[in-house]
Amino acid sequence: MNCSRNAQMSIRYQHLPEIKKSFSLLQSSKQQGSSLVLALFVIIILTLLGSVLMRMISTSNETVSQEVLGARAYMAANSAMQAELQLLFPLNVTSSNTCDTAFTDKPYELQTILNEDIPGLYDCTAATSCDNYHTGLDGTKYYRLTSTGECGSGAMEADSKVIVKSSRTIQVEARSL
Repeated sequence: MNCSRNAQMSIRYQHLPEIKKSFSLLQSSKQQGSSLVLALFVIIILTLLGSVLMRMISTSNETVSQEVLGARAYMAANSAMQAELQLLFPLNVTSSNTCDTAFTDKPYELQTILNEDIPGLYDCTAATSCDNYHTGLDGTKYYRLTSTGECGSGAMEADSKVIVKSSRTIQVEARSL
């Protein structure tokens, strides 16, 4: 009986490789579908990450552009202020000028003598104003000068929709000697 039992077991185990093959084929067909879903999931995640990175880069570029335009507007305001102070307090002159109507809201085009734009201040303008806000008992005059510089990313036209504009204002208080 022992022999017949061993014979039956050996017959069973002879069919074992066939059972393993059919089981592995069944299992691999299930795994192929799951790998397709996994690949699709990875592609979607990578696409979302790529779009988020593109948005971050775009926002960063806009921020840098605004900073550059702001710095240019500040330099335009500073240039106009220096010109205004030169007119109000000229060198080698014993008496200084006063704020009058000639100084009120004076625009500066920031161009050279040959009507060329000053490098670094393209598409920039500046306006200044001067106010004699106090005169002391000893005749000392106190002035408040304001300069506003504006710079844009291109020529300002009425129908423009993609123009970026930045403005900076500086204020100086001075007194006569």
